[in-house]
Amino acid sequence: MSYHEILSGLHSLSEGELRSLNFAVCDQLKRMRNAESARKRFLFKAGDKVSFSGRHGYTEGTVVRVKRKKAIINTGEFRNWDVPLNMLSAVEG
Repeated sequence: MSYHEILSGLHSLSEGELRSLNFAVCDQLKRMRNAESARKRFLFKAGDKVSFSGRHGYTEGTVVRVKRKKAIINTGEFRNWDVPLNMLSAVEG
């Protein structure tokens, strides 16, 4: 079944079926994010140079500590940032 077929068939589903579908989609997204976090958790270590784009735009910094789903990043400002692992990219050099 394609994406467009699923979207066009939504109007015929009951509330219970929509809830079940919503749970399945959210569960799949959670599994994908957890897998990405696990992969990046072993990719980064303290001292690595990284970048991320957040509320204040593109930012580069150094990993201070890697936690389960986030890393503490020192950007040289007055405070450290707690950044989700899936937002981090390695910086060369």
